[in-house]
Parts: sequence; C-alpha cells; structure tokens
Amino acid sequence: MGDNNQHYFTLVVEDTPELAEMIQLTLERVGVESYHAPNGQRALEFLAQQYPDLVILDIGLPGMSGWEILEAIKLRHPDATFPVIVLTAFSDPTNKLIGKFQKLVFRYLTKPFRPSILTETVQEALGLEIGA
Repeated sequence: MGDNNQHYFTLVVEDTPELAEMIQLTLERVGVESYHAPNGQRALEFLAQQYPDLVILDIGLPGMSGWEILEAIKLRHPDATFPVIVLTAFSDPTNKLIGKFQKLVFRYLTKPFRPSILTETVQEALGLEIGA
C-alpha cells in the first residue's frame, strides 16, 4: 500500500447482473474496489460486517426495495456517513422521498446512464479529482 494511494471500497446493490458488472468495471477504471450485492438482504449482511466508502443503490430491487434498504441503514447504522448514489427509473417516486434520506443520499442517477456520468458522480462523492 502506497502512502498517498487511498483505497476506496464501494458496495454495489443492483439485481441486474449486466448492469452490476458495468458499474464494477467503471469503478475499477478509477481505482475503486467494489462488492456486489444482488439484493437487500445481502447488502445488509455486508453492512453488518463493514462500512464501505460509498454505496451505489438500485431502488427497483426484488423483495426489499432500495428505499427499504435506506430505511434499514438509518435504523441499524444511525452513525453511517457514507454517501449513497441512488439508481432510479423515471417512474420511481423519487421526489417524495428525497428529504427523508437527505443525510445519506449524495445523488440520484436515472437509468439508463452513461458510464462517464457514473465515473464523475463516484469521483465527486469520494472527493477524488475528476479525471484523475
């Protein structure tokens, strides 16, 4: 480990394998490691073990929605400060819930999105230099 090389770790909660893979490859290109959780249960199990530097969270998940995961994080981990990038489809009632999760939600990305948008958003959320 280099002294000035900070390692960042992201939890990716996404049920579509292809999209999860694209997200993980995009993160890898900017030097960010990631763990993929295909559902809320796996995400919460992961969070019980360690806190990531960032969470990328799909709202439209089977079983437990992204909103329910955020609610569970607030209840189980009230001291959590990691930013959350929410992935949402146009039909999601995003605006009604923004205020409720203001503390954790860094930004909403509407699907489909370009990898470059994800890269910029991740770099902003982690305080990395854009294009570094």
